[in-house]
Amino acid sequence: MEECCFREDQELCIFYSSRLLELIMKKYTYAILVVLDKYGKLRFNEIQRKILGLTQRTLSIRLKELEKVKLIKRVVEPSEPVKVYYAITTEGKAVKNAMQILVSLANLLDNNKDAYLC
Repeated sequence: MEECCFREDQELCIFYSSRLLELIMKKYTYAILVVLDKYGKLRFNEIQRKILGLTQRTLSIRLKELEKVKLIKRVVEPSEPVKVYYAITTEGKAVKNAMQILVSLANLLDNNKDAYLC
């Protein structure tokens, strides 16, 4: 564990999950959370079709990462054939909402919009 970056004001330090913070900043994390929040539970191919440029490999990796930190859940329906769905969790909605708030704040401070958050 790293030391606090403040010499005298240790109470200003905030512990955080570097793994989660890095995941939030990865490409397509936000897009996946938004799609699952809007449409509810979706299958793998349904998610991929809704996000431009998202490859199967990237989607597979990102879904595993999001599931590991409990921002989404994998739902298996034991029908014939077996169906797998992905759904956003309460924590995932909170992270998505926080990301939207930060982007809205950035837009208030700087009107020179030149990119999409996806």
